[in-house]
Amino acid sequence: MAFERFVPPQAAGTRPRATIRPSGLISFDAASVEAFGLEKAKFAVLFFDKTRKIIGARLSSKGDEDGALPLSKRRRSVSLKSPQFFHQYGLTVDDSQRFEVTRDPADGMLLINVRDVKRRRGRRPKKA
Repeated sequence: MAFERFVPPQAAGTRPRATIRPSGLISFDAASVEAFGLEKAKFAVLFFDKTRKIIGARLSSKGDEDGALPLSKRRRSVSLKSPQFFHQYGLTVDDSQRFEVTRDPADGMLLINVRDVKRRRGRRPKKA
């Protein structure tokens, strides 16, 4: 009888993912840290595409850029907190939700598709 090699299927947790919490915390998992080199970055600048409902995060090692938010590093994850960002764009997350993270090949920005996240009804905050 010949032996057959067992190769376990790829676990779902090995794809880069981000968790968004109701408090406005965006946390990148270990797979994201490894895939995108997040351990080197110290800051991130957030962007939002209203038509496609995609959050963009551009990583930076300098904090002097407009809108730069500090990254907090844990054992195997990197996170940033910006409840004002979610308020500004009317995004509400009732429970923690996980989203796949990709990288834009054109500018290297990390992309989180939040198409399924509800947008708050009502008036948008005035731009200052």
